[in-house]
Amino acid sequence: MKKGFVLVFLMLVWASSVMAGKIVIANDEWTLSNTGYSGTNDPGQFAQNVASWFGGTNFLAFSNNFGLTESSLASTMTNAGYSWTVTTESSYLSNLSAYSGIFLSGNAVDNNLLINYVNGGRNVYLAGGTGIAGPSVEAAQWATFLNYFGLSFVGSSYNGIGGSIPISSSHPIFNGVDSLYQNNGNSILDLSVDLTGQVLLYSGGQGLYAVYEATNSSTPVPEPASMLLFGTGCIVFSGYLRKKFKKQS
Repeated sequence: MKKGFVLVFLMLVWASSVMAGKIVIANDEWTLSNTGYSGTNDPGQFAQNVASWFGGTNFLAFSNNFGLTESSLASTMTNAGYSWTVTTESSYLSNLSAYSGIFLSGNAVDNNLLINYVNGGRNVYLAGGTGIAGPSVEAAQWATFLNYFGLSFVGSSYNGIGGSIPISSSHPIFNGVDSLYQNNGNSILDLSVDLTGQVLLYSGGQGLYAVYEATNSSTPVPEPASMLLFGTGCIVFSGYLRKKFKKQS
C-alpha cells in the first residue's frame, strides 16, 4: 500500500515541478548593441529587467551578432552580478540546462531543442531583424520554435521602422524603460487566442516586442519522461487497488 501511494505522490510532485519557462522576442537586434546604448541606459535597464523576469543568474549568449556581443551589454550583465557567456561553440548547447536562459540572434539553434528547453523551465531571448539571408529565411529559421508558443516572425519583409521607439507597456520587462532603439526589424505576429504568447508593443501596426509566459507563471508543463513515470505510478497504484479488492472479496 505505502509503495503505491508513495510512487503516485512522487510522480505528481515531479510532474507539477516541471514548469514552463519564459520567452522574450525583440523584432530587431540593434536594441542591445552599443549603438542602442548611445546616450541612454534604457537598453541596460531592459536587459536587466529581462534577466530578472527570467530568474536565475547564469546566461548564455549563443551568437556572433553585434546585438548580443558588444561591450555595453556585457558590462550591464556582469555589473548586475550575472554570469554572461558569449560563444557560438556548439558544445555549449549540449549543456544548455546549466544556463538559466539563452540569448539568441542570427545564429541558428535547433528549434526542438529550444522548445524542450523552455518546457523544462528555462528561458529564451530572441532578437530578429538581423538581415541574414533575408526576412523569409530568418522567419523560417525560428518558425517551429515560435509557432509552438503561439508566435511568429513576419517573413514577407522587414518593417522599415528605425530610431528611438517610445515604450508604452506596463509589462515588467519594460519597467523604467522609456524608449529602445532599432533599425529595420522583423515584426512579430501573435498566433494564439490566449495570453500565454502575446505582442506587447506595436508601432504602425507592426509587432515589435512579444513574450511567452505560461498562465499565471505556474502552469505545469510535464515533459514526456515525467508523464511516462506518472503513468507508471498510476498503473502500479491501480494494480494495488485490484489486489486489495480481490482480497476483500
